[in-house]
Amino acid sequence: LKYKKAELYIEEHVTYSYACKSCKKTDDNTNIITTKAPNSFLYKSMASHELLSHVINIKYQYAMPLYRQEAYFDMLGVSLSRQTLSNWIIGAANEFEIVYKVMKESLLKSHYIQADETTLTVVDSKGEDTKSKKYMWLYRTGESEHTIILYDYQRTRSSTCPKEFLKGFTGVLQTDGYQGYNSVENVKHIYCLAHIRRKYFDIVSKLEGEALLNSRAVIGFNFCEQLYKIEKELKEKYQGSDDFYKKRYEVRLEKSAPIIEEFIKYVDIELKNALPRSPLGQALEYSKKLLLGFREFLTDGSLEIDNNGAERAIKPFVIGRKNWLLCNTQKGAKASTILYSIAETAKSNDLNVEKYLTYLMDVLCNLDKKDTATLLKYMPWSKELPEELKLQNKNIHI
Repeated sequence: LKYKKAELYIEEHVTYSYACKSCKKTDDNTNIITTKAPNSFLYKSMASHELLSHVINIKYQYAMPLYRQEAYFDMLGVSLSRQTLSNWIIGAANEFEIVYKVMKESLLKSHYIQADETTLTVVDSKGEDTKSKKYMWLYRTGESEHTIILYDYQRTRSSTCPKEFLKGFTGVLQTDGYQGYNSVENVKHIYCLAHIRRKYFDIVSKLEGEALLNSRAVIGFNFCEQLYKIEKELKEKYQGSDDFYKKRYEVRLEKSAPIIEEFIKYVDIELKNALPRSPLGQALEYSKKLLLGFREFLTDGSLEIDNNGAERAIKPFVIGRKNWLLCNTQKGAKASTILYSIAETAKSNDLNVEKYLTYLMDVLCNLDKKDTATLLKYMPWSKELPEELKLQNKNIHI
């Protein structure tokens, strides 16, 4: 199994200007014609679309900070400073903003959105770490037809953040138990079983022997396990079939609904005897707040039992954060919002991210008309994309 190192080389674009000497003799004017240079994604930049896509891809898909990229390109024989790479990324994000807006319009038209949020550190204008936490919010479509994943950088965890971002959305919103999401208007709000189960798991995972057998938390944990078992069996038996959602809706009403009712009764009874500040008391109180809202997932077979889709989608950002630790500027944080969104949406729609970014740059810098109807043809979920952009799964098995 051989490896061929990447190659960097200079491609020169030479344009010629032609003057008509005959024109000058007849009317004393010189007619000058200049050949047109290829359009560039970044104005007057030496970065080719292929190189720019590579820089974005290894930063946002493979979590390589710019200071490591500087060393990486030095190894390949070219000097690219962190500042140059940073300027490219912010410039690319500015050009891609129109794509982000179209993606957001499509997200808000969907019938089902999952949401989550995580923290990040952003350096303030004076070059000092800000004391208050900043937040990266995530919103993704829940339906399986095509996936849209959007990040949204905000300075706070205020309830106004999801309220403003999701303005105009009227479908189903699925989240964890954070109350800030309750401010979103005109939506049906459902909760996540994984967060409920986690409360009980944190208790039972620390117990052994008799303590485990006698723990009242095991009962709550087992209710969650029964519900997950039904979901697993449904996917194994019906996923991929045309009537999967219909079958899931019917089986949930038959098997899951009675378990949820018993779970609610268990919580009400146990709360009377549990110490409010004990781990079990807190788990029961958390369950009571969420179970009634969680039960809404029974009304539609296309809804998921938990919010794990959003948690998986935000994980690449969390992994990247461990490497680059902070964003140097507000501009950098906002650029990451756009580029993470496009890269993760492309990946979730089974595209080769780097090839797709190059293709998108080629398209955008040559498009005369950039309205929503035109741009939709080039979105990561579009069926009109070239076949070569899709992952081919031609892995070599050793």
